[in-house]
Amino acid sequence: MLKLIDVDKFIQSRFKKTFILKGIDLEVKEGEFMTIMGPSGAGKSTLLNIIGLLDPPSAGEYYLRDQPVHKLRERQRSELQKHTIGYVFQAYHLIDELTVFENIETPLLYQNMKGKERKARVAELLDRFQMVAKKDLFPEQLSGGQQQLVGVARAIAGRPKLLLADEPTGNLHSEQGRQVMELFKQLNTEGMTIIQVTHSEEGASYSDRIVNIVDGAIQSDEQIQKEEQNA
Repeated sequence: MLKLIDVDKFIQSRFKKTFILKGIDLEVKEGEFMTIMGPSGAGKSTLLNIIGLLDPPSAGEYYLRDQPVHKLRERQRSELQKHTIGYVFQAYHLIDELTVFENIETPLLYQNMKGKERKARVAELLDRFQMVAKKDLFPEQLSGGQQQLVGVARAIAGRPKLLLADEPTGNLHSEQGRQVMELFKQLNTEGMTIIQVTHSEEGASYSDRIVNIVDGAIQSDEQIQKEEQNA
C-alpha cells in the first residue's frame, strides 16, 4: 500500500535544521490496521500528514500504491489523494457553511457519484451514527463529540482504500469511542487499510500493529498477537 524510505521533515532556519521527523523507514501493507503512538510532540501527526499527502517531506522517498509521491506534480498528488485517502482530523475540519448532510456528502461529490446513490450513502451513515435528527444543522450547532462523528462519517463516506485517523476518539465519550473503533475494525476486515494516531491503549488494541515514535524517530514497530485483540 505504501512505503516511506529515509523520510525527514525539518524546519530550515538560517543557521540550522530543526528536525520534526528523521530517518523514517516504514512499510504498510494493504489491509493492515496500524496504530502510531508516542509522546506529545514526537511527530505522530506530522507523519500522518505526510502519509495523507497534506504535507510534503523535506527529504526521502514516499511510494503510495506504487506511485512515487515525491516525484509527482501537485495535481497528480491531489488526484491520488482524492481517490485513495479518507482523513479523520483531530480538529474536525468540517466546512462551517455546510450542513451535517452536506459535509458528509462532500467527498462523494468529488467522486462524481450519482445523486441517488450519494443520498443513500449519506443517509446510511447518518443512521449508523444516530445523527439523522442533526442532518440539517451546521457544525457550530453541534457538540465537539458530534462534530467528530460527522468527521468520521465524512472520512469513510467514499469508502477510501486508506483511512487515516488522528485521535479519532479523543473527543468522544467511551461508548461513542467504542462504536467508532468497532466500525474501524469492521472496515478493516472488509479490506480497508487503516492508520490511526492515538494515545488510547484501548483504541490501539483494535489494530494489529503498533509503531512507537519518540523524538521524530521510530523507536519500535511491533505486531499485536491475535489473541490480544478485541473480538
